Parts: sequence; C-alpha cells; structure tokens
Amino acid sequence: MKKLLKIIGIAIVAILAIGIIGGGKEKNNGKIGEVGETNNFSSQNTTSNSSEEAPKEEYQIQDEYHVGDILMDGDTKIVYITSGDYVSDNEFSQPEEGNKYIFMKMAFENTSRKSDTSISFYNFECYADGYNAEMYYGGDDDLSATLSPGRSTSGTLIFEVPENAEKIEVEYESNVWTQEKILFVFDGEKDSGYVLEKNTERSDSAVSVGESVETSSLKIDYVSCEEYVSDNMFIQPKENHHFVTCTFEVENIGSSDASITYFSFDCYADGIDCEQTFVRDDGLSATLSPGRKATGTVTFEIPNDATVVELELDNSFWTSNRIVFTIQ
Repeated sequence: MKKLLKIIGIAIVAILAIGIIGGGKEKNNGKIGEVGETNNFSSQNTTSNSSEEAPKEEYQIQDEYHVGDILMDGDTKIVYITSGDYVSDNEFSQPEEGNKYIFMKMAFENTSRKSDTSISFYNFECYADGYNAEMYYGGDDDLSATLSPGRSTSGTLIFEVPENAEKIEVEYESNVWTQEKILFVFDGEKDSGYVLEKNTERSDSAVSVGESVETSSLKIDYVSCEEYVSDNMFIQPKENHHFVTCTFEVENIGSSDASITYFSFDCYADGIDCEQTFVRDDGLSATLSPGRKATGTVTFEIPNDATVVELELDNSFWTSNRIVFTIQ
C-alpha cells in the first residue's frame, strides 16, 4: 500500500508539474563539468525572495552522458553519480534466468529561484542493445521528488537487463510535451564519489509548532511534531534514519469547498528531499465544505544527523507558493 500510494501520487504530480513547469520554457541540455572539477556553479538558497536568477555555467551539448558528468536541463542541475550491478535481498523478487539487475544513481538540484521542478522514475526508459528493459521497483531509494527552488534530491534507478548486454542506455524524458530526452550510458561498476551539498540555512518566516497560518481558503494550525516509532515490522526507517510525524488541524475559512492532502507536503533535511512514509492511518487528506475542520498527519523519514529540517506545503500548484513549517 505504501508503494502504491506513493507511485499514484508521484505519477499525477510528475505528469502535471513536468508538463506545466517545463513545457513553457526552452530547454538547453548540456554538460557543465565533471565531478571533481572546479567551476563557478553554486547552489541557490531557497530562502531568497529575489527575482534575480542564478548565473548559468557555460556548457557544451553532448549526445550522451557518463558517470561523473554534471549537466543542466533548463534550471535543473543533474549529476550522474554512480552505476553498477544491483543485488536484491528479496528472494521472491529476482531477475529471470540469463538476466541481472543494474542500477544508476542520479542527483537533481533545482537551481531556479522561482519555480518548482519534479523528477519521477516514470520519465526514465532503459534499453539494452536497443531493446527496452523493464524497471525494477523493489529498491528503497527510488528517484522521485518535487523540488522547490534551491532544494535537491538523489535516488537510484534499477533495471533488469540481459547479462550479456553490450551497451545499456537510459533515456530521461525531461519534457513530456516535446518528448525531449537526455541519454545516460551505463558504465558498469563506477563511482564518481559525488555527495550532495547540504544547505543548513533556515527559511525566513517558517511556521513553528503551536502557530497558525492562513491561506485564502484554509486556516492551518501546526499542532505538534515528534518522532514516530512504527510498530509495523515491514515499514521501518533506513539505517541512521528515523520517522517524524507532524500533526495539523485545518479549517475551511472560505466560501466554497477546499481540499488538502499529504501529497502536497514535501520535507527537506539540510536542503535534501526526504521520503514520505505512509505507515499511519491518520494521514491528512480531506475535502472540507465551508466552516468544516479536519485533523491529520504527515510522516517523513529523516536522517539522524540532519541539522535543519523543514516541511513545505504547496499552497498553490500554479504559482509554486509554499508555506514552510519548522521540524528541527
């Protein structure tokens, strides 16, 4: 159920967000460097309200990209971190005879100061010697996120390919309307050593526990935020992570129906996207008629060593207007 809910939500967000956000601007894809090189590229802080865009690094367009390459897709910085063979520890989920699992790990950073960007594993297709290869969905580190300005994420793509495949390529469709694609080549066992840079600067005007905030239609009370211990043996945090649950009370203060859902929340630990967890049965999801209220939770998996953790509510899909709540 956890994986199904997540896939459904990400699919809807990805199709809409990539099409609307990416479809209205011209995309220039090109390499800006390699991991380990010194260049002038720098991350932009999501707390800035400046309308001035970040300076763009010079880059050259390439037909294909390899482990260690750093490239730009519009306002999205992409790093091809590592590749290699993947071994599943699930005895019931193994490749067919003559096949194997391979993985490619990518990092994405939204360098825009204005707009959200979305990444979904649905936008990747793998080809082994020109033949389509199936994606494997059993990993715990899938590549899917909605990133507000200045935020980043990393994740792994896993595919089942023939053991004797000579060339394995993965196409990333960065714009569903133009079907523009970026080609990544599987490089075998190779690691660039790249690590996402942390951003520990706090957002301005973040809402704390016990405070309230209002939109044009909703009054949102930030009731509590605390560590959550799951009693479900099948849903537990990764090593060196823990679950955090935030509770909200929402009231419709408008004159027409209003909706809110946990899919509209994103969490970032030191600027890096955190995975939402659907382990509780009181998730915040309701359509409220005027004057009605609802109480519910959102739960995320947080690294134990995180310094600044913030929760963001996408208040308006069309404008990328976000409300930020402080977790720690």
